[in-house]
Amino acid sequence: MANNFHLQAADGTELAGYEWRPEGEPTCNVLLIHGQGEHLGRYDYLGEVLTESGVRTVGVDLRGHGMSKGRRGHVKKWSDYVQDVAAAAEMLPETFPVIGHSMGGLIALSLAAAQPERVRNLVLSGPLMGVAVAAPAWKTAMAGVLSSVLPGLQLASGIPLNELCTDPEAVALYEKDGLRVKTITPRWFTEMQAEIARIEQHLPHFTIPLSLHVAEHETIVDAAANERLYAAWPTAKKRWYWQGGKHEILQEPFRQGVVAAMLEDICD
Repeated sequence: MANNFHLQAADGTELAGYEWRPEGEPTCNVLLIHGQGEHLGRYDYLGEVLTESGVRTVGVDLRGHGMSKGRRGHVKKWSDYVQDVAAAAEMLPETFPVIGHSMGGLIALSLAAAQPERVRNLVLSGPLMGVAVAAPAWKTAMAGVLSSVLPGLQLASGIPLNELCTDPEAVALYEKDGLRVKTITPRWFTEMQAEIARIEQHLPHFTIPLSLHVAEHETIVDAAANERLYAAWPTAKKRWYWQGGKHEILQEPFRQGVVAAMLEDICD
């Protein structure tokens, strides 16, 4: 189990921290970033397996998620998320690899763009480079206006839970998870769109290795956008294609293989 603690982001937001630490000196130190609506408590399996291999893993529940403070599913500006993970990164050595899932993958890219001297390499699982779940037309049309006049309005995220994973037990467990965030806000939506555009513009400037993990049956994030990310990546890159899997490959029955692949990538 993870060691839980509290820390503060640069703006004073109280965050719930997690650390999975092996006995003795770690062979590698990793920053872990979770996806939208979830929390790092769902990653105990990953943290424990990495620990058994001598890897220390550190991360936080992002603001508005899990046990951290903040309006649920909301962010005033995307860089606030970067503040959150940067606070956890202060516990790590000068350089470190980052594992990011879904929205956490986009935040990992944001961190690497903001602090290229610190992020050694990226291991991304279904990064949020576009949304595959179709939002109602009125939500999309009104997002810009609402982001200005009602930025914190709580709207259903619309994520179909049965499309997250092929394991019904894992889906049922997440459905009953009291820490699950079921909403997003207009400001979150417009900040997410703006950050995707910014990362797309920044792609030629990345200089670190990328390991991209994609699921065969990806219907939550835009699979084509991830293909474009991989094609445009200008330096060393590797792609893992997980047959039979859905978006949350770390919750799938074959997750042992996913963790083994990620271990190979982060400690290479």
